[in-house]
Amino acid sequence: MADDAEELEVEDEVVRKGDDAKAHKELNKLGGDAGGEKEMDTGKAQNALSKLASAQEAEAKAKAEREKELSKVKVSAADLQLVMSEMEVDEARADRVLRENGGDATAALRFLVNA
Repeated sequence: MADDAEELEVEDEVVRKGDDAKAHKELNKLGGDAGGEKEMDTGKAQNALSKLASAQEAEAKAKAEREKELSKVKVSAADLQLVMSEMEVDEARADRVLRENGGDATAALRFLVNA
């Protein structure tokens, strides 16, 4: 029986990082006193949810902007073939790494060797 209680405590202890940790902290501020029920402030809950939504929107916007910047990078077919053959990666991976390294085959190869 004691082991069951310890297992439940261990399962409740989840490592949270980044935005997830912030959202978890904000939601914990809103309600619950660990033992009994407590009414939540609806305004605070809405505020926390809107902050989470805006953070997700900002992250999606930044990701889309990054993809747009990467799509502007010119990649030569010879460099693409070189990276694919030397590092034994598929075309999509080789293209992505080349774009992330500004189309520089040497930098892309170094990146893949160190990855």
